[in-house]
Amino acid sequence: MARIVGGLGISHTPSMGLAFDAGMKGEWEPAWKPWFDGTRPVKEWLADLAPDHIVCVYNDHLNHFTFEAYPTFAIGVADAFPQADEGWGPRPAGGPPFPPVPGDTDFAWALTEHLIRTESFDLTVCQELALDHGVYSWLPYIADAPWPAPMTPIAVNMIRHPIPTAQRLRDLGAAIRRAVENLESDARVLVIATGGMSHQISGTRFGIANEDLDRYFLANLKDNMPALVDLPQTEWMRLGGTEAAELGIWFAMRAALSDRIDEIYRYQVFPKITGCGVIAFQEPS
Repeated sequence: MARIVGGLGISHTPSMGLAFDAGMKGEWEPAWKPWFDGTRPVKEWLADLAPDHIVCVYNDHLNHFTFEAYPTFAIGVADAFPQADEGWGPRPAGGPPFPPVPGDTDFAWALTEHLIRTESFDLTVCQELALDHGVYSWLPYIADAPWPAPMTPIAVNMIRHPIPTAQRLRDLGAAIRRAVENLESDARVLVIATGGMSHQISGTRFGIANEDLDRYFLANLKDNMPALVDLPQTEWMRLGGTEAAELGIWFAMRAALSDRIDEIYRYQVFPKITGCGVIAFQEPS
């Protein structure tokens, strides 16, 4: 059977991607260079882990979905997932665009069948799905193109309320684990979750962040997730800004892992506006 070999939680922000593109031209902003340096160990770990497939739980930012139709959960089942147009053209600017993230329709269909028919997750199935900075901002930091493995993206509504609860996101992760273990293959699967850490991009509290909250979250994700899940989403939003609710996406990754995982690496920094962090877990061989 297929098995999950590790999990990765990582933040995203559009400025992270634009900073990478400038940095590759030798024009690193001082605020962003520490994030690049801090992700080098993750890139090495991912290359050594060499997963056969990636399941990525993320959130779209009105670049593929719109308010006219915004699903709570959507899964991509396609051969490839291109960049979404976010208004500034394909990245990197001035160079050949990043290639689409490859998919694996056989893997994705099997995962979808199990999640819908056995786990009762009502997924919107997308046979075309463009990925925005929710994926493309951090991906070049941890892997070179062409990307390291096919991906099945699962989009979570973090835009239009009501958003899914922390408990529901935890349950999604547990369901992903059961679905992977049900697959008739020997695939080694990495589960990635990405959501912004503390930040707020609208209203009178625009620009607030809470680095202590980010550190607390990362320190407790491995062994004390129930305490994190039990904290009301409104409290995460009060303490860390409205978009800090995106941290709930990380529960899907952690719940897809066993209690025997090793924490391989953890890093946190605050470049601009959005707290940035990454944490890597690995299952025993």
